Amino acid sequence: MTTAAPVGAERRPNRFLDDILAQPAALHAVLDHVAAQTGPLERAGRLLRAADRVVLTSMGSAYHSLVPVADALDAVLPNVRLVETADLLRRPRRPGDAYLVLSRSGESREIRQLAALLCEERAPLVAVTMTPGSSLDQAADVTLHDPAPYDSFICTKAYSTMALTGLLLSAHMAGDLDDRLVRALHGTFDELDEQAPAILAAVEAVPWIGESVTFLSRGIGAATATAGTLWLEEAARVRASASTVDAFLHGPVEQVEDGFRGVWIDLEPDPAGAVQRQYLKDRGASLFGVVTAPGEPGDVVVPGGDLPPAYRVLTAAMPVQMLAYASGRARGLDPGTMRYLGWVVQ
Repeated sequence: MTTAAPVGAERRPNRFLDDILAQPAALHAVLDHVAAQTGPLERAGRLLRAADRVVLTSMGSAYHSLVPVADALDAVLPNVRLVETADLLRRPRRPGDAYLVLSRSGESREIRQLAALLCEERAPLVAVTMTPGSSLDQAADVTLHDPAPYDSFICTKAYSTMALTGLLLSAHMAGDLDDRLVRALHGTFDELDEQAPAILAAVEAVPWIGESVTFLSRGIGAATATAGTLWLEEAARVRASASTVDAFLHGPVEQVEDGFRGVWIDLEPDPAGAVQRQYLKDRGASLFGVVTAPGEPGDVVVPGGDLPPAYRVLTAAMPVQMLAYASGRARGLDPGTMRYLGWVVQ
């Protein structure tokens, strides 16, 4: 079995870990910046409200950032759809649709193609990007700029800060973007920063760190589970799968026996979830939990449990990214370098 270096052992400098640990500060900065942009938020909200349907789209990690945004917008708008940009390009676009597009660079191939098509078709386009002047920014009717520093490896700060930007737009449209929400978010990000060393220690203590895992999620935790497979496969180069626990119990549960390794992501705890988890453990599953309420020994309890569920994705990202970092390190890799790609645009 692959094992990580002992907790507390001297760590070599690592740019992936640096990006993970820099997330709370980036979230603070993005929150203050976006919440103050009342003009762009208002214009973006008007465009989306006027549409027959709002289509949310991106690729890679940015697509996973849209999952909590879609959840929040669904409570505000009557017709919301989430679809990968590559699929969207293969299908006719409907007149009357408006588009919310997230992209770190604003320059990935599918995003450039879609931006050009939407510009030609004069379809309403709201962009969330970290790159002013990009192809996406230039094509957009309204751009919400995410000012977080670029990640030096894969989408890390970008995942959570772009999700936060979209969530703040949703809150503005719902009339919920007020001082109370801003203070609560700042307090949550402070807690996340304070807890980061303990979270990393808990992750490094997982006995099967570095092995392939199944991410099991409930509710909004699916956003973190699906993103987790991407981070683990990119940074540690091990296979991972993701499923809601309800879907898992409809067949894939047959693989559960002694030695089964899972990451349990439950950001909306209730008694039914506790029963499901115990069922898996009774059949031999070893589960590492990322939760917002105290559960099993060894779980990571992330802050944000008092926030609306969609916002809990922002704090759940850190332990899952740390799992990807620690897994790569346990396998003797430098989890901050690519073998085949010099830089990934998303």
